[in-house]
Amino acid sequence: MKRATRNLWISIIFVGALVVASIAAFVTGTRPVLGLDLEGGVSVILSAPPSTPHDVMERALENIRRRVDAFGVGEPLLYLSGTNIEVQLPGLARGTIQQRPIDRYRIVDQKDVPYGTYTGKDAADTALQKLAVAPGAQTFCLTGDIYSGTTTGGASPAPSPSPGTTSTGPCFGSRKDANTVLSKITVVPASKASPAPATGTTKNGSYCLNGTQLQTAPCFDSKEAATQAKSGIRLDVTTNTYCVYSAPGKSISSSTGDACFPEQAQAQKLLSDLTVFHQTTNYCVVSSAGTALGCFLTRDQATEQLQATGQERLLQVIGTTARLEQRQVTGTLTPSDPNYEATPVTCGTPEERSTPACSFQALAKKPIVVYGAGNLSSTKYQLGPVLITGDEIKKATAVYNSGGSSSVATGWEIDFQMTSSGAKTLSDVTSQMVGKNLAIVVDNRVISAPVVNEAIPNGNGVIQGSFTKARAQDLATQLNAGALPVNLKKEQVQTVSPTLGKESLHQGLVAGIAGLILLAIYLLFYYRLLGLVAWAGMTIWAILAIALVSIAGRTVGYSLTLAGIAGLVISLGVTADSYIVFFERLKDEVRHGKTPRAAVQPAFKRAYKTIVAADVITGLAAVVLYLTAISSVRGFALTLGVATLLDLFVVYFFKRPTVFLIARNERLVNMHGFGLTSGVAAEPLPGEMRPAIAGGSK
Repeated sequence: MKRATRNLWISIIFVGALVVASIAAFVTGTRPVLGLDLEGGVSVILSAPPSTPHDVMERALENIRRRVDAFGVGEPLLYLSGTNIEVQLPGLARGTIQQRPIDRYRIVDQKDVPYGTYTGKDAADTALQKLAVAPGAQTFCLTGDIYSGTTTGGASPAPSPSPGTTSTGPCFGSRKDANTVLSKITVVPASKASPAPATGTTKNGSYCLNGTQLQTAPCFDSKEAATQAKSGIRLDVTTNTYCVYSAPGKSISSSTGDACFPEQAQAQKLLSDLTVFHQTTNYCVVSSAGTALGCFLTRDQATEQLQATGQERLLQVIGTTARLEQRQVTGTLTPSDPNYEATPVTCGTPEERSTPACSFQALAKKPIVVYGAGNLSSTKYQLGPVLITGDEIKKATAVYNSGGSSSVATGWEIDFQMTSSGAKTLSDVTSQMVGKNLAIVVDNRVISAPVVNEAIPNGNGVIQGSFTKARAQDLATQLNAGALPVNLKKEQVQTVSPTLGKESLHQGLVAGIAGLILLAIYLLFYYRLLGLVAWAGMTIWAILAIALVSIAGRTVGYSLTLAGIAGLVISLGVTADSYIVFFERLKDEVRHGKTPRAAVQPAFKRAYKTIVAADVITGLAAVVLYLTAISSVRGFALTLGVATLLDLFVVYFFKRPTVFLIARNERLVNMHGFGLTSGVAAEPLPGEMRPAIAGGSK
């Protein structure tokens, strides 16, 4: 008997330990992850063409998940139903700016943009005194009569410069590259000219210049004339930028890029504006998921960063296909071209783009006509089939190119690294495309169409296209996450404010607490001491249920929604039913003549079978609902199912041993007006004697 009693106490202590651990975890910060309708955020529904295969939709779902993760927002909820994808981003509107103490000296401009950080004032002052303005990026261009269109010696008309060159000739980022090209320009007979001269521009005895990087070789009536034209080619040096340097070849920089400007006066003004600032407070942007998004000198700068990672930009990144292709340029049409209006753009309307005929697979092997991007948005590009796709990009990074001694400043660009198979493809394509234009196309827009000067064997490249910082970072994010395999259309965008979410949470908690109190009062009035047992049991159930929801939020990304709270409230009724079934069965046993101590064992045995059957049915209904439903309905099904299973645990490991121990205590059984007898005693059935209560026999 003592062993049985000890086991009952061990069961109660075990449950108590779980409760204490759950409360401790809650106090230390392990709390439920709130869903969209409780915390605020944004919900967007994206739809694909009706005939899109299921595996394609699954790939699109996974790519969207990777894009959202790259932003560091709260736990995303993504649901796939047919050709619709629902994306819920709880907490997107709850990014915060935190003030943190710091003791640093920074070199800043008049707008408080930092250009250097130091631990001491002397070091900052010394660094500021060493700053100086010097030429930055320089362009080295070949000039001469053959490039300007003026020729002598009976030469053929000078050909037009190739795409990517200026009217004065090809330009280079370093003097070495320009001199290398200049040294390779040679005088050859017209029969050996490369590239071939224009038709009808040569005759017997003509000589041409090779290596000029023009589309057709310039030719002359005599060797002397060709030699004279070659000697007239000069190297013109242009300074493109002026930078503020802290050391030779090392310019200072801020978060927006290097301190380089087109005009020397601009660089001088920045240098004169720079001062040393003693910073004691850092303003750090933290997303709702706790991800650090950068620290700034002023609150205004932090606010700007918080807005940059906000709803509008994220929605644009989520819904953009980001399909990158590289195709050969076969022709260009400007608005002044007579064939411009007569040449239609491929899949130019949203309606056309939503059809299977405009999918990537359908257009990959076909020539297309698309618009350019940015300053070339009115230019139509005639392109050949796809040669390289963005799927073969291993890593993409947004960087700021301020130029230097060997390169021209291009601003924000994307450095990319190909996969092993992609590197081979890039090498093969660029080997065959030397001297031709290769267009980089993103979502049916040509962002650049550079001339391939040489093969690229190592799989590394750069995408340039007059990007802003945000656009370069977004495109890099999209390329890293992978292009969406299908065009998606935003069907619905819904924003829930944090205020509305708090009101919903408050109302849900009020409903749950009110239901718990009313139920406790009813049980206390009807079952007396057993009502307290039910009260304690449901409190334990509620604490463990919140703990499970919190753990699920931390481990598997589950977010508690208003529907989930509804599932918990309904489960509270299921839990109350379990107590009532047991107590009523105990009443029946006592009514048939057993003492409470003798009645408790068979009463629980029979009641537990009923409780298990009822909970299993409820659990199966929750499983079916979870598998067939989407969105917040799944949250309702999940909390209903888990809370129902938790009810079985609490009933067996807390309610059973507690009632068994009470039934063995004569004082608790016979407590006047409140004891176990008052809770379970009933009038005897007709023809039966009233049973003895405290250990007697019939």
